[in-house]
Amino acid sequence: MTKDMQVVFEKFLEQLSESVDEAEFRAAMAGAAAGLELITFAYLSLSQQRSAEPRLISNYPDLWTAHYLQNRYQNVDPVIIRARYGGCPFRWGSDMRGFATSQVQQRLFEEAAEFSIRCGLTIPIVDRRGYIAAVTFAADEPNPTFLRVAERYEQALQLMATCFHVNVVASCLAIEPWTAFR
Repeated sequence: MTKDMQVVFEKFLEQLSESVDEAEFRAAMAGAAAGLELITFAYLSLSQQRSAEPRLISNYPDLWTAHYLQNRYQNVDPVIIRARYGGCPFRWGSDMRGFATSQVQQRLFEEAAEFSIRCGLTIPIVDRRGYIAAVTFAADEPNPTFLRVAERYEQALQLMATCFHVNVVASCLAIEPWTAFR
């Protein structure tokens, strides 16, 4: 971990540990992402119960996140479908190389592109409680800065995503499970 990354990570952990609501969690991750020259992020957590609403904390445009949730895109999004299986972080683009096979999935990527979400690095999280989540750092295009940061800091971003998830779940469970941040 470089000295710059260490400073970003320590500040992130400090801010995260003090966070108690969606706005504070969003600010903690957005600040850390900006410190690494990443523009946008989204945290999506899915309940074990299919009928429950997903939890989304993001600095994506509000119009996009409302549209995404209203259309229940989390059920057809190839990025989220892949993240459900856990595993290593993965990079994706609007083509998803064969993943976006249905018309709905293709429309999802076309609509996301209208909000400058065309590629990303997604970190799947499947915790011991059975929660499934994904943290995505997205960009308008796979420019050299984004690709360099995604490659150079992939392990650190994975650790940040896990810390974020653990803190959000702990905060929400202290309030009431699956009712906060809707």
